[in-house]
Amino acid sequence: CYNTLNLYLKLQKKKLLPRAFEINNYEKIKELISKQNFNKLKILLTGRGRAAKGSVEVLKHANIKQISINDYLNKKYDEAVFCNISTKEYVERNDSKDFSHQDFVSNPHEYRSKIKKYFFNTVTLIASHYWNPKSPKLFSLSDINEFKNLKIIGDITCDINGSIPTTIRPTSIAKPYYSIDKNSFQEISLGNEGIAVTAVDNLPSELPCDSSEEFGNAVVSEVLP
Repeated sequence: CYNTLNLYLKLQKKKLLPRAFEINNYEKIKELISKQNFNKLKILLTGRGRAAKGSVEVLKHANIKQISINDYLNKKYDEAVFCNISTKEYVERNDSKDFSHQDFVSNPHEYRSKIKKYFFNTVTLIASHYWNPKSPKLFSLSDINEFKNLKIIGDITCDINGSIPTTIRPTSIAKPYYSIDKNSFQEISLGNEGIAVTAVDNLPSELPCDSSEEFGNAVVSEVLP
């Protein structure tokens, strides 16, 4: 999420924040982003699991306002905003029966994406949802040119040719960004043409101390009564 916000600053030709691995301190990162202005950035965040909750936390520290689905789809804002949608809100059964999360987990192949309506006003997508290879892709490459405002995809899931078809390869901590041409879908130089992508597949390594402590605490909480 932090890399995605930094990518936005880079495309806007604004002063970049220090890289996360250079800071190596989550509290310092939260302090830095709280002082930034992300203008009228409009972010769609998928998922409600741990990765998504972490993204929500970062966005709120960046003073980016969380808004409802209805407001996201229908209102215009003069400030940076984001909307967090759950699985129920971006997929539906092929037979149009009522959504069931357990059914989706058991039968992902019987579902289709309904996320398209969100993308018409989205500038940045942050993908933080879990994906099963039998699940539907969020969108197809042929849809891309309909999403006139979509400029950045922060793919935290980093499933190559997975739910986000523009993620054609992972990026690295050293070189976290690339762009995709909207017509050829080939990689091009990073810039305001095409869609800029960040998809680092070993993100916890950017903050090794914080990550180790967090993972360690999670293990302890699972083991101890």
